[in-house]
Amino acid sequence: MSEQSSNSKIRLLIVEDDSHIAKLLERFLLSEGFYVEHCDNGYDAAEHIKTCLPEIVLLDMLLPGKDGIEICREVRPFYNKGIIMLTAQDDDLNETMALNSGIDDYLTKPVRPHVLLAHINALLRRLSAAQPKTTVQVQDLLINKANRTVLRDETPIALSDSEFELLWILAQQAGETVKRDDLFLMLRGKPYDGIDRSIDMRISVLRKALQKNNPDNEYIKTLRHKGYILIK
Repeated sequence: MSEQSSNSKIRLLIVEDDSHIAKLLERFLLSEGFYVEHCDNGYDAAEHIKTCLPEIVLLDMLLPGKDGIEICREVRPFYNKGIIMLTAQDDDLNETMALNSGIDDYLTKPVRPHVLLAHINALLRRLSAAQPKTTVQVQDLLINKANRTVLRDETPIALSDSEFELLWILAQQAGETVKRDDLFLMLRGKPYDGIDRSIDMRISVLRKALQKNNPDNEYIKTLRHKGYILIK
């Protein structure tokens, strides 16, 4: 698959008040196979980002209503994709402020199109590499978050949804102690009251399910008054 065809499902948002620059950027990025949207002011930028959730925002620094740094600070609580700032402000102070606000990359205008493309593709690679794992191997268990399956030597292990959620949390920190209080908060949505034993019961059921047909293998270790470890 060519890089251009692989870009066809990638949505970019240009936030730029200069219509000439915006059209040039849009024309070039469309020719590279991206899906492109445009917002021409700072007032509406955050709402555009929230609505279309682009993979990357190309964000001007100086905009009507709000500047790029304000916009970045506003959207970062809900938007964890890429933001590249394009600006005529060529000084260390503005670049430092932008990067500290949550900008991923900072380019000074004018930017040659293929240099911009290289920065976009580099950021897309970093974002892809940062995606959370959907599969984890622990001992002879292959745990798949995407399809919620657990395999031992290609044989499925039947788990309920609640058992799988518990196993996945432990697997994310395999070899480390996961506190009962933390499990209770993550699975029950409220702080541990010191009395409820439902997490202990879930651990017991999960342990039996994992050890079925392999009773001699210890997967989950209990640390009294501390928590549990999924043994690597």
